[in-house]
Amino acid sequence: MYESFPEICWTARKFCLEAAASGFSGYPKKVLEIGFGNGDFLVHLAESFGTETLVIGMEVSAVCVLKAARRLSSGKISNARVVLGDARYLLEKCVPPSSLNAIYMNFPCPWPKNRHAFRRVTEGKFPESLSLSLAEGGRFYLVTDEEWYAREASEKLSLAPHLEISSLEVNPALELTTKYGSKWKAMGKNIYRLTVQKKRVYGDGSSSQPENPEDIMAMHSKLFISDPKRTRQKTEELVGKTGATGKFHWSFKAVYWSSEGHALLKTITSDEGFEQTFFFRLVFLGNECLVKLEDAGAPLHTPAVRLAMEAAAGHLSDEPSQDLQFRR
Repeated sequence: MYESFPEICWTARKFCLEAAASGFSGYPKKVLEIGFGNGDFLVHLAESFGTETLVIGMEVSAVCVLKAARRLSSGKISNARVVLGDARYLLEKCVPPSSLNAIYMNFPCPWPKNRHAFRRVTEGKFPESLSLSLAEGGRFYLVTDEEWYAREASEKLSLAPHLEISSLEVNPALELTTKYGSKWKAMGKNIYRLTVQKKRVYGDGSSSQPENPEDIMAMHSKLFISDPKRTRQKTEELVGKTGATGKFHWSFKAVYWSSEGHALLKTITSDEGFEQTFFFRLVFLGNECLVKLEDAGAPLHTPAVRLAMEAAAGHLSDEPSQDLQFRR
């Protein structure tokens, strides 16, 4: 996916590195769509704003990212990028402070059940991240078919630092009717649009730092192993093991062996709800084993990823670490 559209389709890690290196300074304006689905509105934004504006789309579905990348490429749209990743995490950790002129969310899942309330955009650190990432005068637009959701978002976002509610409209004239917008209208449902504006510049950016490229270079571990055969057995024993430190969780799901005797260890991590699936590559060279992140997938180097690597390396080492404990 990334190889087919290298200029359009970015991993979360590449997005964070680009943000840290340049802050996308080549574009006077930057706007973001969170959860762009089939890409209709994303394409509309890129065409409407023109080449002076960078349009960024964030989406957790790899299928949607690939479809949108194909549309942007076939349409020769050069001012848009699509990122596979959770916007809640990327806004907090990677987006430069006061850098976005507008943020759009069209028909996000409202998560109506109480046990899923933590997934709503009104929960957690999202309101503060929204305030931090928007430029002075920048706006956040939320479009939904659920009145209770719009009103809850209005109430909670109004409490965030330096955000104020501009309007809450019922059945507004939308600049583009999306797939879900058409569906809900056909069902006779009302559409609600909440507009939130940032009043003034917030903070100095010290609480939101993009990833450090030097940290990325350090994501490997070399082990001395006295018995390579036993270490390969211990690799198989990792499957099914899980671990956690505070809000950082990891689990090892499967091992795949190459004909050369090296291994890929499928891993899932969660950092305060931000999930990533990726592989560690285990390279066996005589009495050494190198544990490193596999390039494919390019996960963000979050605390949970680092802890997972430490746990795997500790398990495989001749002297296992006692700091990180597994559980079944």
